[in-house]
Amino acid sequence: MKKFCKAALVFAAMALALPINAPAATTATWEMNAYQDFLRGRLEGLSLDRDGRLTVAPKLETVFSSGQPTIWSIASAPDGSIYAGTGHRGRVYQITASGTGKLIWTADQPEIFAVAVDSAGVVYAATSPDGKVYRIEKGKATEFFAPQAKYIWALAFAKDGTLFVGAGNPANIYRVDKNGKAETYYETGQSHVTALAFDARGNVLAGTEPNGILYRISAKDKAFVLYNANLPEIRSIIPMPDGAIYASALGGSVANRTAPLTTSLSSPMSVTVTAPATSITVTDAGDSQADTEIKPKANTPGATAQPQVQQALGTAASPLTEIPGVDKSAIYKINADDTVETLWTSKEENVYSMAAEANGSLYFATDGQGRLYKLGVDRKATLMVETNEGEATRLLDAPGGLVAATGDMGKLFRLDDGAGTSGSYESPVHDSGSVARWGRITWRSSGGKVQVATRSGNSARPDKTWSDWSEPLTNAQDSEIRSPNARFIQWRASLDG
Repeated sequence: MKKFCKAALVFAAMALALPINAPAATTATWEMNAYQDFLRGRLEGLSLDRDGRLTVAPKLETVFSSGQPTIWSIASAPDGSIYAGTGHRGRVYQITASGTGKLIWTADQPEIFAVAVDSAGVVYAATSPDGKVYRIEKGKATEFFAPQAKYIWALAFAKDGTLFVGAGNPANIYRVDKNGKAETYYETGQSHVTALAFDARGNVLAGTEPNGILYRISAKDKAFVLYNANLPEIRSIIPMPDGAIYASALGGSVANRTAPLTTSLSSPMSVTVTAPATSITVTDAGDSQADTEIKPKANTPGATAQPQVQQALGTAASPLTEIPGVDKSAIYKINADDTVETLWTSKEENVYSMAAEANGSLYFATDGQGRLYKLGVDRKATLMVETNEGEATRLLDAPGGLVAATGDMGKLFRLDDGAGTSGSYESPVHDSGSVARWGRITWRSSGGKVQVATRSGNSARPDKTWSDWSEPLTNAQDSEIRSPNARFIQWRASLDG
């Protein structure tokens, strides 16, 4: 990927105290130059690497907008079409290779958590909470398999065309032939089978909840536990040609207040995510607003979507609490010799889906602003782009590029191989502790054009009482901040390649 603009932005020399009622003024500096510093802000068309560098991101284009709250599942067809299953009105859409989308079926159930396409281009969709699989061909849907399970979370075709079905309540795996004749292939004893795939030898790989177990099933009723994660749910499984397997797990920081640690619903929106607060403060001898409490804005797609999904599925809402300081999600690599490496963990974000490149690089999607990351062979994660939706629920390696499905608003995005031409970054809000007089701002950049603007206000969150963005500053070494004296300040950088 081309990198047009590199900018390690440093916000410096601010908060010269107002002399009113203050015998002496103090100064302090707010500096941002590390990955975690920038991660708290908002990116538009920019990437962020582990060294804290902001660069113009690959081009992200909106392929399809469903008008539904979320797209739960996507699958590609031999003709280049993509099929998407949505919630909470149980719809299946076809998006052609040219980008034209059309509704092909509406189920009588609210959720379609899994779709799959066979080698002939016939679509299969699984409905919940009345778990059934439907065959959709030439605009007509017929019931194909009804396993007497509450939920169906995963569908996967074997090379011979046999359909495997991962269900929940009970957590069984079913094998269904082309004529719809089915058998119970394996009973996991868990609550839900949340993911299915096939390894290089044709074995079934199955992820489960609530004990986070990854199974390798070599024959009917014969399984081996590849890994038992310390997180409740295996969400995504990616087998590689060399025998290695990538697996992601989530749900580690959410628990029922009256029950053991569990993701409870085991859906892509079954968690609550809270954004961290800005922890840097600037002291001042100043003003009367020093007792104002800063309340960080919570990014809570799970808290919003959970009651909707539970209501749709007819389940009782479980009170959830978040345990701080605990890993929410992780990505593992199970090597060909069955040894396991932990490649990535997060206490802030949940990994919902993954896609791999042949060279071993891994893309993954999270619920943090619908982020897409790339984990290189060097084990360093780069935040490739933010969709700025509530969560990125699924990834699909399609012929035209990596496709991401989102929730909060059900859309499909495509990540282009070519770089975009511009982007912007909006910093987290900084609290100076009391009304302050701003000093100067500096930043570092290489290549391209960088402009920085600021705004300020006396409410903890930017609203209509804040000042407008200032005129762009272009002197990277020494630019005077022209925003009004206030307690809170924010900066925005625009990068143009």
